[in-house]
Amino acid sequence: MSSDTPFLPSIPGADSTVKVRFGSSAPSESTPPRFALGYWSIRGLGAPLRMMLSAAKVDHDVVLHDLVEGDDGKGWVSEYFSSTKPELAKEFPLMNLPYVADRTQRRILSQTNSCLTHTARAVGMWPSDPIDASRCEALLCEIMDLRNQMVKFAYGGDGSKETAEKCVGASMKSLSKLEAWLKIEEKNGDGDAVHLVGGKFSAPDFHLFEMLDQYEGLCSFNELGDLYKDFPHLKKFKTGFEKLDENKFFLHSWLHTELPFNNCVACFGSLPGPELYTRGESAKSATWRKKGDVTLSP
Repeated sequence: MSSDTPFLPSIPGADSTVKVRFGSSAPSESTPPRFALGYWSIRGLGAPLRMMLSAAKVDHDVVLHDLVEGDDGKGWVSEYFSSTKPELAKEFPLMNLPYVADRTQRRILSQTNSCLTHTARAVGMWPSDPIDASRCEALLCEIMDLRNQMVKFAYGGDGSKETAEKCVGASMKSLSKLEAWLKIEEKNGDGDAVHLVGGKFSAPDFHLFEMLDQYEGLCSFNELGDLYKDFPHLKKFKTGFEKLDENKFFLHSWLHTELPFNNCVACFGSLPGPELYTRGESAKSATWRKKGDVTLSP
């Protein structure tokens, strides 16, 4: 492909492409923005990437892939598996969800922390100081541990209150570490810590916010009590971060308010609310599917 030809101006097999644009500097249709972020049409691992680019006010495309009920009435199918993944894997054999198409560098990358790190560097939300950068890397790994407990429950559990309680209990180790981290950040800073590293935006902020929001939803749905009972610094981070002006656009958009936490096969958060997706009944409620090309602007 010639360097004069736009790199992946559209993504094969996309069910929806949300063109997020800021101000009059938006690129023309013939010159798409640098980043296209691909993930399922849920919040999940895609939410931190979407939120970060919106906070940076960087034009980008959000590519959504739907998982839907198969015609056999039993399985689940997606254009991602039949079209997107095999096509993009020709250029990038490690293809997976989430993925980032960097049209400036003319390449694709995947794996959550790789996508977050690369994108954060590009938009000024990754520390230039190597010590702070390594702190961000450690935080991303710890927050992934926190997410993995939720994934284990949502996609491998039975959805019961008892199992949800065990999930929250298993997450206490990571939550306690992050509470202690924020306590130190607050001590070293000038007030409540609404950022994880150096009082500035960085990639781990967005992933931690999303996970706290999901754990809040889990506790509320199952009547498990106050998630923050022993975590005052995590509570201050969550409430402070969502009030930042940079985050208001995304948090009021349908990409945050109308997408479910998890996919339709999950036993928690498979519909917005969070509520549960029921095969044969809930497809009509999945209004976020098959939107085609749409634009989202402040």
